[in-house]
Amino acid sequence: MFFSFFSGLLLGYSLAVPPGPMNALIAAWSLKSFRHGFSVGAGAMTADFVLMLATLALYTALSQLSPTAFRPFFLAGGLFFLYLAYKIARATPPTSSGGAAESPLRGYLLGLGLGFVNPYQVGWWMTAGLSSIAQFGLEWAAGLFLAILTWITSFPAAVRAGWRLSDRWTWVVIKTFSVVVLAVFGLYFLYRAW
Repeated sequence: MFFSFFSGLLLGYSLAVPPGPMNALIAAWSLKSFRHGFSVGAGAMTADFVLMLATLALYTALSQLSPTAFRPFFLAGGLFFLYLAYKIARATPPTSSGGAAESPLRGYLLGLGLGFVNPYQVGWWMTAGLSSIAQFGLEWAAGLFLAILTWITSFPAAVRAGWRLSDRWTWVVIKTFSVVVLAVFGLYFLYRAW
């Protein structure tokens, strides 16, 4: 149980922290206020929850077939993790440009909408998310959402603080952590697919 929770926590951070359209939107809205940035993250987390429910329904249907029914998902999830690790390794720091609307509700709806149309997010749940639930169980999901919640709280706060410490070193640490964790999970799921 602890291993599943801890795996979800690690994976949640490795997925919430990397640069991408959602973190760019959170950063831009955080320039307006912490509340604005948090509202975008809360919308994205709501989309994750809905996508997780869809994934659980798919898991239930597949688990009634045979143990080998998950192999394609392990393979797709492993490849998807390795692809994300590659993309993050090549990424540059997100910019903090762009305006923010006045209503945090608008930010929430933007985060929710982006979560539903973001191929990264949807693809992750239908591949890596499904194989992770199959491997680690629901305790994994609790760890994952705890990581997401702490990220959508701490990231806007860090942006608002202006990265008072060295923004370059902060970026390097975040990027290195994300690449290593995603690559390890990717290789593990590829191993499970064989």
